Amino acid sequence: MKEGVQFKETQKFTQWWLWLIILAPIILFVIKVISTRIYVFGGYAAAETSNSNMIWIANRITLGELLPYFFYLLTVLFLVLIKLKVVVTNKKIKIRHLLFFSKIIDLSEVTEQQIINYDFVGYGIRKTKKYGTVYNVKGKEGVAITLDNGEKYLIGSQKAKELHATIRS
Repeated sequence: MKEGVQFKETQKFTQWWLWLIILAPIILFVIKVISTRIYVFGGYAAAETSNSNMIWIANRITLGELLPYFFYLLTVLFLVLIKLKVVVTNKKIKIRHLLFFSKIIDLSEVTEQQIINYDFVGYGIRKTKKYGTVYNVKGKEGVAITLDNGEKYLIGSQKAKELHATIRS
């Protein structure tokens, strides 16, 4: 028998300030490349020396300069692809974070749940003393869950009231 989906939410990193921080090095790199090309092909080099080919070689970007930007591009790609997906069925809470991590919580094991407005606890999957395992992508609101074995989880959500009502019912 297929379980019916009661609640579904997918969150991504959409904070403008985070993307500004991540994209700043790439923007600076593009500016550097463009300014180098303008310098080499703009006629300034020919006035300084008669051999413009030597200046082109001197201004070439090395692999060592490209490598950090390559890692930045991988970071951006990683942030574009990762997401926090929460699905509540009539029997389970399924949490999928990043590209490869998933957690399934049986609803029959949940003893208490409440909506929490928390301070910044970081993004991703975190272990804290106060909330237990935290799954957070953005915001400061979520549903805290305590299981009958004492384990605690906090699921960050943009729809915390809906998530709480679904778990409770």
